[in-house]
Amino acid sequence: MSTSPSSSPGLVAGIPAGDAGPVVVPVPRAGATPPVSRSGRRAATYAHRGSSGMAPENTAAAFELAIAEGADYVETDVQLSADGELVIIHDVTLARTTDARLAFPDRAPWNVHDFTLAELRKLDAGGWYDAGFTGQHILTFDELLDLLGGRVGLNLELKSPALNPGLAHAVVARLRRRGDWIESGARPQPLIVGSFDEQALRDFHAQLPDVPVALISYDVPTGEMLTELAGWIFSVNPDVRRLRPDDAARVIEAGMALVPWTVDSPELWRWALDLGVDGMITNYPYDLKNMLHGRDPVPGAAGVVIEDVVYHSPGDEPRRAGEHVVLRNVSDQPVDVSGWYLRNQASDRIVVGDGYVIPPGGLLRVHTGPGIDDAATHHNGRTTAVWNDRNGDSAGLHRADGTIVDLYAYVV
Repeated sequence: MSTSPSSSPGLVAGIPAGDAGPVVVPVPRAGATPPVSRSGRRAATYAHRGSSGMAPENTAAAFELAIAEGADYVETDVQLSADGELVIIHDVTLARTTDARLAFPDRAPWNVHDFTLAELRKLDAGGWYDAGFTGQHILTFDELLDLLGGRVGLNLELKSPALNPGLAHAVVARLRRRGDWIESGARPQPLIVGSFDEQALRDFHAQLPDVPVALISYDVPTGEMLTELAGWIFSVNPDVRRLRPDDAARVIEAGMALVPWTVDSPELWRWALDLGVDGMITNYPYDLKNMLHGRDPVPGAAGVVIEDVVYHSPGDEPRRAGEHVVLRNVSDQPVDVSGWYLRNQASDRIVVGDGYVIPPGGLLRVHTGPGIDDAATHHNGRTTAVWNDRNGDSAGLHRADGTIVDLYAYVV
């Protein structure tokens, strides 16, 4: 779906709206009536890999922060190590979120299932995100359950079962040893187990039928398939950027919960609530929680907003050198944005250089690629893509101290 970006500060570009075209939902005012789903229930907050907009995904730091921020669930991923241990990590390779390239330079492509638990424990899983998180490590499933305790619900994804043979059975076996999470009346907080792989869910459900299961998908299943799934699936988790109102209505009519991923801006939060979602998976649980309780969703706002994300400029040399984010100062005072930074949905960090002051009403274009800096343009010199030009992406604008200033999302 191709849409034109909104020119109004803080408005999302191209929220999915079926044949009616893009819809923009106003940002809620502080103190406004707390929004609820069309069903009348308050939507639940699912912290995507923990509070991953503010801490390295799937680490103790991200989970602890999500709990402190009041998330209803943490959403996370489980895989198998080479020696059959259950470990918490999203990607099937270690390259993006650990220092495996440095620690094991001869082990490319650094597949998770090719490393033993002892080897995985040697890796740093936090420094890639920010030096302040250096020392975070890959958690085992048992360590995760111990950390969560009775403080928050768990939405556990069986990650890539085809690459992790026996994953569903291994999770079942471990949960049976951790009876407090599955025994009726003893569960400290809700547990949901999900997967893109329907067969893995069937294998899990056959052994632990009392644990709710969720089908994760890009699109909502077709009518006949959805009817069949309704007999045993608790919730459907589609990509919010591919979700359409009629699909949402079909899930709700079938009696299943609707919990889309990954929803990272106030405009998308409002839009999803209007569809009747029962929860949202987000990188920014604190800000979503603020909105759900009628507070300003981004209390750290400082007069600068993300006006646009330019994810592709045809003819760029080197490729994608034209990628940039447009920041606008909507206040009547100059704002020094030295050291501020942006993060996309995958937590890539795009920094604003020192010495940049945006005048009232002025713009600053923050490029991901190489180029010549001037008073209104800063380049980061990267040579790889950052902003998604397929389904869309989201952008979080942070002050140098990490405080969130604005959240923006777009749909392609």
